[in-house]
Amino acid sequence: MELTKTEFDLLELLARNTGVVLSHSSIYDAIWGYDFGPDSKALAVYIGYLRRKTEEGNESRIIQTVRGVGYSLRAS
Repeated sequence: MELTKTEFDLLELLARNTGVVLSHSSIYDAIWGYDFGPDSKALAVYIGYLRRKTEEGNESRIIQTVRGVGYSLRAS
C-alpha cells in the first residue's frame, strides 16, 4: 500500500495509540504542528484517504470515528 508522508504519519500515530481515542486537536498538533480550528476538514479528508486505502476488498473498518471527539484505531 502506498501512502503519502501525511497519511503514513497519521496511521503511525493512530497505531501507536491503538484503542485510545485521540482528539481532533491532539492529532492536528502531532501531524501538522498546530490546530486548524473547528471548521477545518483537513483531518477528515486524510482519514477518508486512509480508510479507502486500508479497507480495500471489503475489509472491516479499522479507523473508528468518535463523533465530536476524534478518531481511534480499532484493536484487532
